[in-house]
Formats: sequence, C-alpha cells, structure tokens
Amino acid sequence: MARKPTEADRLAADLERQLAALNAQPSPIDVVRNITNPVADTSKPTYEGMRSQLSEIKDPKVRAAFEKAFASTDKLTEQVTTQYETLGYDYDPNTNVAKPKTSTLPPPPVVQVAPTPKDEAIINLAEEAFVSSLKLLMGSAEASKPYVKELYKLVSKYYKSGSSISDAINLALYDARENKLIPEFTNRFSGIFKLADRRAAGEMIDVPTLAEYVKSQEGLAEVFRSTNLGELATESFLNEVMGTGKSVATTTKIITDVYDAIRLAPEDWKNMVKTKMPFATEPMLAKALLLGTKGAEELEREVNRYGIMAAAQSQGLTVGEETASELLAKGVRYGTSKPQFGRAATILPTAQKLTSMETGIEPGKAYGQEQAFSAIFDQNAAELQKLADLELREEARFARRPGTAGSRSFASQARGMI
Repeated sequence: MARKPTEADRLAADLERQLAALNAQPSPIDVVRNITNPVADTSKPTYEGMRSQLSEIKDPKVRAAFEKAFASTDKLTEQVTTQYETLGYDYDPNTNVAKPKTSTLPPPPVVQVAPTPKDEAIINLAEEAFVSSLKLLMGSAEASKPYVKELYKLVSKYYKSGSSISDAINLALYDARENKLIPEFTNRFSGIFKLADRRAAGEMIDVPTLAEYVKSQEGLAEVFRSTNLGELATESFLNEVMGTGKSVATTTKIITDVYDAIRLAPEDWKNMVKTKMPFATEPMLAKALLLGTKGAEELEREVNRYGIMAAAQSQGLTVGEETASELLAKGVRYGTSKPQFGRAATILPTAQKLTSMETGIEPGKAYGQEQAFSAIFDQNAAELQKLADLELREEARFARRPGTAGSRSFASQARGMI
C-alpha cells in the first residue's frame, strides 16, 4: 500500500521547487541586462519563508539534508550578491531583483573659474592677427582701408563662436550684406553675391569663397594685362565677369581663342563680325564676349560662322547663317572656304545658263548655289555627274564653234582639278 504523504514530504517538495528555481536563475550579468522594469513574482513563497519551516520537519535525517541544501544555496546567494555589488547594484535574493545603488552624498559644488588673460587671448581674435590674415588674403592696400576696423568687430563675433579666421571672414561678408553693413567691403565682392543669388534660385553653379574669389580675380587681371586689355583689369569689371560664373580657364579661352581670332582676322572677316556683333573698339569687343551668356565654345563657333559668311561674300556669293553653320560642322573654315567659294562662283553662271536653256526655267532657279556647294564642298557624286553631263551636252551643241574650251572647263573646276 502506498504511504500517505506526510507534512515533511510536502515541505520537502516545496523546498525542492524553490531550490530548482534558485538554481535556474540567470547569471548576474544577464540579470543586469534585464533589470529594466523588473517584475517580482510575489505569488510564490519566499526563500526565507521556506527556510523558517525547517523546524517543522520531525525526521532528523530529512531536516539535515535540507539544512545542507540551504547552506549551499546561502553560499551561492552570497557569491551572486557580491558580484552585483561589484557592478554597483543592490541584490535582493527573495525577489531576484537588482537595483542600481543610490549615492547619499551631496553633489559636488560647481566652482566658477574666471578666465585668465591667456584664456581671453585664446577666445578673442587679436586685431593684429586679423589684419595679417587680411593682408595675405586681399593685399596690404586693402587691409589698410578704414573699413577694416569695423570688419574686425564683425569677424570677431564668428571667431569667438569657434570659426577659423578665414571662415569668420566669409561669414562676416554675408552678415554685412544681410544687415547692410560695410558697403565698401560688400561692393568689393559683389560678384560673389550674384553667384550666390543664382545658386539660391536653383541654378547649379559654384559659389567661391572670398579667398577663391580674390585668386580668380588676380588670374583674370593677369590675362587682360597679357593681351593688351589692361584697361579692363579694374575691380568693377572683374566683379562683372566673376558674376557671370565664367572661370579663369573659360575667360582665358574666350580671350585667346575668340577675341584674338577676331582681332587678328582678315579685314573682310572682321567687318562681318562687326556687322553681326557691333563693337567700336577692341576692349568693347572683349567686354561683349566676356559679359555675354555664351560660353567660349559657342562664341568660337559663332565667330567662325561669320568667317565663312565673309569668305563667301568676298567671292560675290551670299551665304546665310544656317548654311554657314552646316559648312562649319563639316570642318570648313574661313581659310579653306575662300578658294572653294571662288570655284563655286566660277561654275555657277555657266551651270545656271545651260540648265535654264534645257529646262526653260529661270537661271537662278534652274540651278542653285546649294547644288554647286554640294558638288564642291562635299564632292557629291550625283551633283558632279550633273555638271559632267551638262558639259558633254554643251560640247555636242557647240563642237564646231570656236572658243568652246573655256565653257567645257567648269566641270573640272567643280572637281577641284583646275
């Protein structure tokens, strides 16, 4: 028959469950990771409560076994508590909750330390250092102007906030513009504001720093002086050029590749440019090129187009900008087009006359100069054949008449043989 459970058996079972729960506790480190919003389970008997019931166990052997188990648990609990204390926590073995220790000491007093003269020197921008930086940036003459003292006060404000001297000067420039301060300073760099306004309006354009701006202006001034345009190397005109967004490289290309090409062009070419791009003097031409919206490449194409038109005009032909652009795209230039326009001018009258005789159409409409250009500039096979056929028919009609050799030569001229 099964033995009826005694009170000792019930206590033993409860104690075993409690010990099993204690042994299943996470390590102190794991508990620390999970101490946020800990919830103690108060529905179970506490460890101390279970221990107080040992005296109720009558069997000495059973009681001794449990006392040994509790002693082992006490030792483990002591080790866990020590580890928590090392980590700065108070550990309660009954609730298995660890909380950060709270200090009972009052917070240390805050002592206000007055800055030393050395600290003040570090915080404040020395006027001499500022003037020296400005001389390096803008030159001695600029750094000696009366407005510099006012600028120093403005720059110091940004320097105290942690900006470098160069950054503080840049910030002061925009501050001065925003608050209408130091007009002599803001006017000096008006080109920067033009670029900044364009950038603010959504245009993808670089806005230089003050140092970059000064360096670019110096580069432009040198370009002007080296091309006999020194009268343009003024602060106001340099600001205008910089405000267009043209770089030093682009400006140099416009002067050397476009302006010089016009300046050194043959008279008929230069006159054509004057007709299309009016200018009274060469500096005025340079101003028009530099301040316009067109870039160097576009200006170069435009001037070369005028050169082709001038070459045609010199041979008694009229060529529009569209035809000149088409020829330009094929690699034709003023120098190479002039003799070719000469050949076209030679064959056109004969070709028009013969075609008109055969068709009854007005000579100018019977054979156009575009056909002659196609035969001469493109060496178009079909157009060359038309001229050859005209020549043969002419020969057949006038074979017995004297002086036909001259009239038979126009097809060869179209091929460039004469």
